[in-house]
Amino acid sequence: MVRLLLLLTMLIAFPAQAGELKADEYVRFIPGIAYDANVDTIEAEVNAFVYEQESRPLVTLALHVLLDIDTEELAPQQKQTLAERSALFRVDFEGDKTFAVRFADGSVHAMPETHDGKSARRVRLKKPAPPQKEIRFAVDQPRFPENVESGLAFYAAPEGISVILDIDDTLKDSNVLDRKALLRNTFLNEYQAVAGIEGVLGRLREKADAFHYVSASPIQLYPALRNFFARENFPRGSFHLRETTDLRDFIPDREKLRAHKRQAIKRLLAAYPQRKFILVGDTGESDPEIYAEFKREYPDRVLEAIFHDITQEGRDSARFKDFTDLLLY
Repeated sequence: MVRLLLLLTMLIAFPAQAGELKADEYVRFIPGIAYDANVDTIEAEVNAFVYEQESRPLVTLALHVLLDIDTEELAPQQKQTLAERSALFRVDFEGDKTFAVRFADGSVHAMPETHDGKSARRVRLKKPAPPQKEIRFAVDQPRFPENVESGLAFYAAPEGISVILDIDDTLKDSNVLDRKALLRNTFLNEYQAVAGIEGVLGRLREKADAFHYVSASPIQLYPALRNFFARENFPRGSFHLRETTDLRDFIPDREKLRAHKRQAIKRLLAAYPQRKFILVGDTGESDPEIYAEFKREYPDRVLEAIFHDITQEGRDSARFKDFTDLLLY
């Protein structure tokens, strides 16, 4: 008992120290935003996740139960797709890790210690001349470069038009109203673009100069979404996905979904107080109600709304009464 008390005393007196990245740990960046801080400087978001790859057979089993599948019945391509898209659900997100990031201008900035794998900060930089739309950075002097990806923040000028877009059933055919179909479309099937979205994006490219993707999809799906966006040539932009390390929380309840989207959109409006916004979503869940709240709160800044009308409600639906500029597809 005395030895145990001494050990506990030592642990309290000498808390665990933050550690550097190890050879078996990975860093992944999620694209953020950059904006003017003043006439001479900009602020760029750095959103990093540090993790160690694990096999985690119990997580794999839980995923199979969630999907209600027998892997022996899957086609080889489906097995490969499942392994790739579920990979980040099996990792161990690392806490108390320290590292720094280096920007193209040569400046180096220490990141906060990771908590549940995440480290995030806004870095102030001298504004480049001419302004660059893509602000790039990487882990400073990584000893294990094969484990470290470069990062990206998308700069938008103080004035202009930004587009905030949902992903599932707005850009990607997910079928969120059918839980089983949603899970299979997420983990097993090739991602497909929603019919009609190409024309919508073509119209938006002519009007807007910044794009932000706000979705309740978990951050673990970012690699698959990035590849899908590149294949479909969707506009490049920042990602604002839901942070969760729990597979049981893969499909959030409606309040969690609404809270995530509200918070993400509020942050974008605050970061660009002079910009105008176009909101793009679908009618399957809460996008019309969430977007209507922002239209009422910011009537001069929310220019219009565009919805994929998967519920076939039509323009006369009461859900659209706050929008005078409305497009359905």
